[in-house]
Amino acid sequence: MSPWLWLLCILIPSLIILIFIVLFIFIKRNRGHGYFLSKCSAFTRVRFDHLEQRRQTYCPADKKCQCHTKHSSSHIEPNLSCTHRSPTLYMSFAGAAMIVGGVKTTEWRGSISKLHDHAHNQFDVLFLTDPAQCFYLQDPNYQWDGLKYCRELVKLYSTLYQRVILIGASLGGSMVCMCADLATISIAFNPILDPTLLGLPWRIMGAYCPARQAHVIREQVKITMKKINSKTLNRDCVLHIHWSQLSAADRRQAHRIIRSDEEKKSKQTKCLTSVLDFDIDSHFMNSLTGVHIWFHSSGRHALAMHLKRVDQLVPLLRRHLYDILENCRDNTSQEGQQSNTNRASLSVKIHEIDENDVRMTLI
Repeated sequence: MSPWLWLLCILIPSLIILIFIVLFIFIKRNRGHGYFLSKCSAFTRVRFDHLEQRRQTYCPADKKCQCHTKHSSSHIEPNLSCTHRSPTLYMSFAGAAMIVGGVKTTEWRGSISKLHDHAHNQFDVLFLTDPAQCFYLQDPNYQWDGLKYCRELVKLYSTLYQRVILIGASLGGSMVCMCADLATISIAFNPILDPTLLGLPWRIMGAYCPARQAHVIREQVKITMKKINSKTLNRDCVLHIHWSQLSAADRRQAHRIIRSDEEKKSKQTKCLTSVLDFDIDSHFMNSLTGVHIWFHSSGRHALAMHLKRVDQLVPLLRRHLYDILENCRDNTSQEGQQSNTNRASLSVKIHEIDENDVRMTLI
């Protein structure tokens, strides 16, 4: 055997080993973000405990509350005996790990907090992630029962709180649309209503959903929209959907329920209340009923991230949640007035006692 052939036989295995070592180190360093584990789980349907522990993160407004476990749990079981709940619960559904920089356990936290800066942050938040990165269709036991699991979760919390607000983007927005009929207000950015319309690059870098499961999303979104817009529910609820009009991917998703960008008419008139170009001053922005579609002059699928960078996300959310935020301020104001009244009453009583008892002046 020639020396060159020997050298080649040595270099090729060495190069392969080196590539695997570098890949192992890279995966090890990024394991905490869940980049590769989430993709591996999506394609192989293998359950990773490291990711399942990040399925939910509960953050109560009352920091002294000890009714819930501090660490995330794959099986979310609310403590029904908790007495520290705020009137409002936000449920945040995180998007694709590869797009937002890993499995985010507290996506939307900063924006939600800014909304309540003047209401003393009287709200609880449940942050949800999708460890399998398949549109929340996988339940913690990986039996493709994720839709039922999430809907039962939202339904349970809606009985424990006065108001439940759902918010999410991309694949997180998909689950928001599927559960909107169970909440008070639902806000979805660039939801994916039909995963089969996604291109191969997005499926590799974003999220993956088998074609046989994609119909679950399509059917449930249609059912949910009909329920909301027909007003057959026993309470008011609203779904706001925001899409990027200049994004080809978003237009394909929107065409599932809208005929064309020019006509902007619903394929099923019983599904939608309004289809409009985004206008923050529109009276539909703070509507508490119906299904409203908003088209933004943007070409980015990550619309929420873009709006946040240009300081437009919080004003948009504030318009959607105007009535709830005003209610929070009114309650805070009433509590403050009641507290002042009690102090004034106490002061008057002490003053009356002072006139009859000179010892009180020494206190």
